[in-house]
Formats: sequence, C-alpha cells, structure tokens
Amino acid sequence: MIPSVDVFIMGAGPAGLCAALRLQQLGYRVALMERSSRWPRPQIGEALTPGVKNIIDFLDANQALEKVPHLARLPTCLRWQSHTPEIVAHSNSAVVNRAAFDAALLQLARERSVQVYQPASLTSVSGQAGAWQLNFNTPTGEQQIQACFILDARGRSPQHIACAPRLSASWVELAHTDIPVGLAHLTQVEAVEHGWLWGTHLPDKRYRVMLLCDPATQHQLMPGRPEVWLRANCASSQLFTAIAELPFAGRLQACSATPYLAYDSWQEGRLKLGDAAFALDPISSSGVEKAMRFSLQAVIAIHTVHHTQQASRHELAREFFQRRLIETCARHSLWTQRYYAQVWCSHHAFWRERAVPYPDTLKLTADASTHALFDALQQEFEHLQNYRQPELKRQPFLREHQAIRFSRDVKVIKAPCVMNDQVQLWPALQHPHLESPLAFLENEALLPRLAILSHQPTLAAVLGILSQSMSIHKARRLLEWLWQRGLLEATH
Repeated sequence: MIPSVDVFIMGAGPAGLCAALRLQQLGYRVALMERSSRWPRPQIGEALTPGVKNIIDFLDANQALEKVPHLARLPTCLRWQSHTPEIVAHSNSAVVNRAAFDAALLQLARERSVQVYQPASLTSVSGQAGAWQLNFNTPTGEQQIQACFILDARGRSPQHIACAPRLSASWVELAHTDIPVGLAHLTQVEAVEHGWLWGTHLPDKRYRVMLLCDPATQHQLMPGRPEVWLRANCASSQLFTAIAELPFAGRLQACSATPYLAYDSWQEGRLKLGDAAFALDPISSSGVEKAMRFSLQAVIAIHTVHHTQQASRHELAREFFQRRLIETCARHSLWTQRYYAQVWCSHHAFWRERAVPYPDTLKLTADASTHALFDALQQEFEHLQNYRQPELKRQPFLREHQAIRFSRDVKVIKAPCVMNDQVQLWPALQHPHLESPLAFLENEALLPRLAILSHQPTLAAVLGILSQSMSIHKARRLLEWLWQRGLLEATH
C-alpha cells in the first residue's frame, strides 16, 4: 500500500522547513524531500533580520537553534549616502552559520515526526489536487507517496517576472589569519560605481566579501576574470581597499541575485514557496525572514482549503496567497528603488537604472506580459508609490460628551482576514488615509463593535461599549488612532 500524507514539501531550506514545522503544529501529516546529498549544505544568506526571531518563537524552535553558531549585534559600517562612512547599530540582528541553521531546523522537523527523505530526487508527479502521487529516488531505491497538497521550495524558478534589472552576486572568503584588524568585528556595506560591496565576519571566523553588480558590466569590462573584477571593485572602494591584495581562502563563487516573481506559484493543490515563488534584492538582508513569513501565509491558505469544500473559500485562499506574494514583491521593490536613489554615486548607470519607478524597469517576455499577475503587481506598486502617510491631527482628542461618527470618506467593505489560522471575509474600514483596508487594530476587531457610530453616539458611550471587551485605556487609544488619521469626526 502506497503511504500517504497531507502535505508533501520539496526543499529543506528555511521556507520549506518553516512550512513543515507550522503544518505539524496544526496537526498535518507532513513529508519533506531534500535533494542535496551534502548536508549540512553550504549556503549564503547568513544575515538574519530581527523578524526571524519572532518566527522562531512562533514555531517554538528556540531550543533547537540555541547551539547554531552566530554573531549577534554586529554594527555596520555604511558608506552609502555620502563619502563619509557611518556606523549603524543593529540590536536584534545576527549573522549565522546558514548550514547549521538549516540543519537544526531539519533535525527539529524529524523530531516532530515530519517524514524526511534526504537525499532524494523527484522523478514524476501525477494526479490532481487532493490526490497527488509522487515518485522519487532515494539511496534505498524508488519511493512512492500520495499527498493532498504539494509545496515546492526547491529554489529559483525559471518561470518568472523580473522585478528589476539583472543583478549578480559574487563572493569569496578570507581566512581568519588574513582578516585586517579593522574588519574583525563589524559588517561593512559600501556603494561603488558599478554596484555595492558587502562584507562580514562569519561565525567560523572567516570573513566573506561579496560584490553585487550588473553581470553585463563585468562581461564588458573584464570578461572571464570575475576574481580580478571583484578585486578591482575592492581597490576602488574606501572600506574594502585592504582586501584587494589579500589571498582568498577558496575559489570565487557566483549566482544570480535578480529580484523576480514566479507567475505560477499557485496551482490547485500545488504551491511554491521561498525562492521558487519570489526573490528580493539582497540589499535589505531580509530574504530569509520574508521567505519564512510567506511560508506561514501559504500554510494559512492550505489550512483554509483543507477545512472547507466551498469553492468561494478556496478562491478566497488563492486570492490571499497571491495578494501576499504581490505585496511582498511590490513593497520591497519600492523600498529598494528609494534606497538605491540615496547613494552618493547615483549619477552612475548602475544606480540610475535601479532608482527609477518600477514599471519603467520591468522586463517581460511576451507570454508574461499578458499574465494577470503582472497587472496586479504593477497596480500594487503604483498604489504603494502614490500612497502618502497622512499628517496626524495635533489638536487635543475629543471630549467625552461630544457626539462622534465615521468621517464621510470611510467605507465599510469585506476584506480577507486571518482568523483561527484560516482566511475569512471580515468587515473592514477603507479610507484614503489608510494604505490598505483596516479590520483589526492592536488585535481588536473594529467592526461590528464600531457599527454604533452610525447613530452618532457620544465618545463616552462608545468607550463604554468597547471597555466591555478591553481596557478603557486601550479603547481610548484605538479611537484616538482613528481620529488622528481622519476616520472619526465630531458631529455638530
């Protein structure tokens, strides 16, 4: 008899492992396949932003990661907006041994009864949503398994929309005995004419230096000499000059770093995660966090589909998944564009191409240009680009005897919200001063609680109703937040 699971995950990086651990928490039977025979496998992406800790807490995985080698709170020497470097403190970020990080999460998955096949190579997939059959090879022979859902987290997708001009990463390490004294205890980031340099001390005492640039520029100026190109950029910099003549500990490595969005991430019963779904510009160092966070959102979509037969709820789950994917890429693209525009050398071609509005830089194939996902991505980018934070009211808050109501620009709509780990439609407030519809504030549902405002009650009356389910201080704080942004007004 062919064994069966609820969810089969391909890929044991942070995205696949995060999904596996969360699904296991929700009671799903999970199998995970990893093709790499070398384990722990070497990885880049060592910088973990503070949000990763929140995800690890949520997965109850702190104990498993306690022994992962890491360097915490390394300051950054940043030469970006001016010729003069500045020191930036990072209180909650860390540089980790990524191989050990992934291995610790995989071991935790095993301990929590996730079926792990490693190494394994997929040979075929047949069936449909709810009844998939997968065949794959392992060292002990060919295996078969049945699954209701498939999550693909195997890495960069060939079917994608490029979200920016081409970008490549090339890097090398220095042995700890060759690291200049001034580089030993900090991370460095510097904008140079043809790209930017990043360097940091690693937990294993080596030092990694990485160049991010347009690969076409390298091929034009120094074809076939990537190490010479890296050394030349270090020599022309201010922070990495000392590295230009030092011996490298090992060969130079390179990979594509172009941001993109895969346009086939949602198929019925078959979803993509992590680099299989999207890639972000590495300048923010938030790729691992965003991949893990998106995996949690994909689990919510699966959990929604699994618990209902209603076609409308399945469609809601799909819309939620794709909306989160589009928001992640559009928001990061806009942030990157604005950050690149701040560099001291912004007049050079590399920076000019990356500091212009997103639609002007988008490169599409003929097939992708007709895809609805592109239209949604472009609309989201334009929405974020045009949104402006409202100027908050400075006058004192309303008095308790005053009658209040929603402002005339407020609309009540139904918006997808996460409730009990599922996507549901819930009433939300829409207003020009809000970037997106607002259903919850400080984890409190605003509606139907505030439906009373249609009767123009006094502030005291509204506070009295809200204080039945929260503290009076919190109730007042929520109303003041809405009033400062123009969603509430006094009636006369």
